Amino acid sequence: MIAKHKRMDTKRIVIYLAIVLGFYFFTWLLAVILPGESGTSIKAFLRSTPVFMGTPALATAITRKITNDKSPWNIDIKVWRNWRMLLFSAVIPATAIFLGAVIFYLVFPNDLDFSGTYITQNYAKFGAPTDISLSVGSMLLMGLIILIISAVAIPIWFIALGEDIGWQGYLLPLLCKKLPVQGAVLLNGTLWGMGHAPLIYFGLNYGTDYAGAPFAGIFMMVLVCIVLGIWLSYVTLKTENCMYAAIIHGSVDVIGETAIFVSLSTQSPLFGPNPTGVIGMSVLFLGAVALFMRMKNMSFIKLNDR
Repeated sequence: MIAKHKRMDTKRIVIYLAIVLGFYFFTWLLAVILPGESGTSIKAFLRSTPVFMGTPALATAITRKITNDKSPWNIDIKVWRNWRMLLFSAVIPATAIFLGAVIFYLVFPNDLDFSGTYITQNYAKFGAPTDISLSVGSMLLMGLIILIISAVAIPIWFIALGEDIGWQGYLLPLLCKKLPVQGAVLLNGTLWGMGHAPLIYFGLNYGTDYAGAPFAGIFMMVLVCIVLGIWLSYVTLKTENCMYAAIIHGSVDVIGETAIFVSLSTQSPLFGPNPTGVIGMSVLFLGAVALFMRMKNMSFIKLNDR
């Protein structure tokens, strides 16, 4: 009976990954080989948020149906029941990213853009002023305001949930049955990062003009997903609820894209200021190391329910 359950767990892992990575990589291939507008349309389709973030949730539903998986979904939107974990998820990782951006600008102070060129170019049509004069103080204040907004960006939580249902809520518990928890977390983050390879190839996060493109960017994204995945896995393992992972994911997505607002972009995006760069994610990395060390004796209580 135990051997049968193990084989079923393996089957579920294989089916889930075949659907998610198979879809991502097959669509990537089509976008590359098809000429002109056809390839461009497929690329845009893959990059769209509902498609990319929704695929893991859809893969979970399909895998559960195929394998007759009646186990819990490990999702509960009543996150206020554990207010400490809610506060931790909404504030701490985003704060780490904010501090990582500060460190980046301390290392590269000449990259600070006091004229707000990026803001003007990208947000003037939404009402942003075209004549901006910033100071270090106003930049920090803007960052703090966005940090607060990221903590309560509830709609973004549910957009991010599509990925976390699959990677944290479904695949992680299955991997924990095959590997020690720490190994499962690292593998989960690596696979999640590889799933982003098509988007990085097309220029997401890093663009296309940097040393080692696109492979250096793909490697960095895998590292980013491992680091962020440790945070997501920690809260999921602690609560058996991937909604807290979605809260982290959502808040990180909000504040993680704002450091570039005041950047002249004179440095490689592999450095920062966003958390997809080495310096930008430095504080997030230190936090991930601390959480990873605490995972050694953790487990997923509902593993035996499958």
